[in-house]
Amino acid sequence: MFRVLSCLTVEHDWRFVLLAGLVCFVASVVAIHIFHRAISSQSRTRLIWIAIAGAAIGYGIWATHFIAMLAYEPGVATGYGVALTALSLAVAMILTSGGFGFSANAPGRWRAPIGGGIIGAGIASMHYLGMWALEVPGRVTWSLDLVFASILVGMAFGYAALAFAVRYKDLWGTFVAAVFLTLAIVSHHFTAMGAVEIVPDPTRAPDEMSLSPAFLAVAIAGVALTVLGMSLVGVLADRRLANRTRKFEEIIDQLSLARQQVEGSQRELQEQKLRLDSAINNMGEGLCMFDAEKRLVVCNDRYAKMYQLPPELLRAGTSHREIIEHRISNGILKAGTNDSAAKVMSALNALPSNVPASRVDELADGRLICVTRQPMSGGGWVATHQDVTEQRRSEAKITHMAHHDALTDLPNRVLLRKRLELALSITRRGGADLAVLMLDLDRFKEVNDTLGHPTGDALLQAVAARLLACVRETAMVARLGGDEFAVIECVENPLVEAVALAERIKAALCEPFDLGDHRVTVGTSIGIAVAPRDGTDSDEILKKADLALYSAKNGGRGSFRFFEPELDELMHARRNLERDMRSAIANNEFELRYQPIVNFQSGKIGGFEALLRWHHPQRGWVMPGDFIPLAEETGLIVPIGEWVLRTACAEAAKWPAHLKIAINLSPAQFRSKDLVRVIVSALASSGIAPPRLELEVTETAIMHDSEAVFAALGQLHELGVRVALDDFGTGYSSLSFLQKFSFDKIKIDRSFVSELTSPQEESRVIARAVVRFAVSLGKTTTAEGVETQEQWDILRGEACVESQGYYFSPPVTSAEVAKMVRSRAKAAANAA
Repeated sequence: MFRVLSCLTVEHDWRFVLLAGLVCFVASVVAIHIFHRAISSQSRTRLIWIAIAGAAIGYGIWATHFIAMLAYEPGVATGYGVALTALSLAVAMILTSGGFGFSANAPGRWRAPIGGGIIGAGIASMHYLGMWALEVPGRVTWSLDLVFASILVGMAFGYAALAFAVRYKDLWGTFVAAVFLTLAIVSHHFTAMGAVEIVPDPTRAPDEMSLSPAFLAVAIAGVALTVLGMSLVGVLADRRLANRTRKFEEIIDQLSLARQQVEGSQRELQEQKLRLDSAINNMGEGLCMFDAEKRLVVCNDRYAKMYQLPPELLRAGTSHREIIEHRISNGILKAGTNDSAAKVMSALNALPSNVPASRVDELADGRLICVTRQPMSGGGWVATHQDVTEQRRSEAKITHMAHHDALTDLPNRVLLRKRLELALSITRRGGADLAVLMLDLDRFKEVNDTLGHPTGDALLQAVAARLLACVRETAMVARLGGDEFAVIECVENPLVEAVALAERIKAALCEPFDLGDHRVTVGTSIGIAVAPRDGTDSDEILKKADLALYSAKNGGRGSFRFFEPELDELMHARRNLERDMRSAIANNEFELRYQPIVNFQSGKIGGFEALLRWHHPQRGWVMPGDFIPLAEETGLIVPIGEWVLRTACAEAAKWPAHLKIAINLSPAQFRSKDLVRVIVSALASSGIAPPRLELEVTETAIMHDSEAVFAALGQLHELGVRVALDDFGTGYSSLSFLQKFSFDKIKIDRSFVSELTSPQEESRVIARAVVRFAVSLGKTTTAEGVETQEQWDILRGEACVESQGYYFSPPVTSAEVAKMVRSRAKAAANAA
């Protein structure tokens, strides 16, 4: 480094050094400007600009070198060989052009380093070829370390110059890149000059044809500044022209873009028009638009087809009147003459022009067209024409379905109430009396359960047809649900006409029904209420007819009853009893009594039957026959029955293990899905063995839903619970039930036991036959209601196994059961 500084300060004239630096900087600015121009150019033009940039900087390097050599004072006379001097200029131009060309064309991160290295090599080649051209009277020696340092410095600053030139193309980037390029040339030159040492040798003299340094330096400087100045001016002019050209091209591009946008907008408008036409023509409704002069603007295909419009009427400008006249003249609208056309036009002209309007036109073929007109701000209107024929039919069908029974097509409860309100309003104004009959089919459930629901549905349809045949056209027959029907008819003489109608209906429904493969016979129970005698309100009259029906059903099948005030009182009492029963469940007012079941042969107690009792706080003891049927009807028997099961099982757990507990099950309990779970839970919580529990089931309970009942009994039987058929002999299906299920016990109904001592021989024979038949089945037989010694002896003689009744003991409390068990145990111990 000291050698370089010493060379620069001692062996060089600073004035020429500054001139060389100025020439170098100007050449660098020109070269960078041209390089930027080359980058922005395309293919062939770029090669020309790169060649010019290489020539400019190559000439600048060459000029800088020889001007700087003029400042060099080695202390001996110097000269330069013409050939090597020219070669050094060519080498500088070629290599720097290559460096610029690589940086301008090569992509990637290595464009600047490699291009800078090539430019550095060009600077070094020019310098050392120029020094080779130096002719002095002496020998030239070199310091190789400074030689290599000069080459590396040139390449490093060349890389920095190209890195800035490639990345920044504005004036600031040009200036910085030019500074670095200047440093690459100058630093290389003076570092390389520090590596030179001239040893004088008088024997060597310069060639007479060599160029003198002074002449070469002045000529180079003048020509360099002139050429570089002209190049710079050309570059600037070219840049200005390029800027104008670019602006012009931008204007051209903008115009081209605007043209493309216009063309695109036109295409989009055309596409939108096509889409709009497609959408309009594929609408489900007819569409038309008329201007303020009532002339057609546009319409779709659906509108043309709907009214069979010919092509000449579809043109824009067709008058609205012509289109309407075409509809009427061709018989499309439901009108026929020109007067009708005038009326139609008059009605259409009367429509308000500034508010939306809607109407329904009926066409000659029966179609209904809903026309919705929407006014436009500038006058005229847009109208849609929608075929609502199916919609109106569907609405009518839905309305019909909402007011009629789906199975029989008779009016339902909703329509019945509406018609009844209308008829009652006439009655209230002094019109004819109104008879309201409520009907309930007898034995319908048996048909439904035994023959299936399809047969039951066919029966209901046949019943509806017979009811319609029994009444006048002015009467109304309705189905209220299930097998319940109602008839409303105006009557002048209520008692006579209502009775006659009830008799006709009863006689018609008692006749057998042929239902395909089955011939079915049913009957009906009828309740009758008459307005205004029994009320003038629909709810009230229906309620009273229903009360009369309830009374008719309780009085026996196949009868009819008129409403009586006592029925209302009876129903009121029934509601009060139901309310009190709900309170009794909540307040734990029910009690259990236990009646012993005694073996005929041994006289020992085999178990007890749990019997429900109710002690009302105000009424006192309420008889089971008064509240148990109501509990079964209202469903309260389910929670009551669960309480009985749990309480009785808990009580039986206190007895000796050989004593059984018998509990009655009602039909309502079998309709509950939780019955088996409740029984299993009662057994588990009490801890008694399943065989100690006997469940008594009546034929009535089985007949309601035999499959479900037998399924539940089967599950309980598998657990070990015993099942007894109660009230044997009183029903119609005992034998079939005995075949379907293996009962553990048969309980002979008390009605047969009481007849065993009847004064009538026939009754005694029948009673004995029932007892003998039950015993012959091989099941354990229990006779209920044994009250006399004579009955006891007869049953014992008939080999009946067990007895139950007041002869032995009435139902007793749990405390009395405990005493009875202890006394029996004590008596047995004494006997032993």
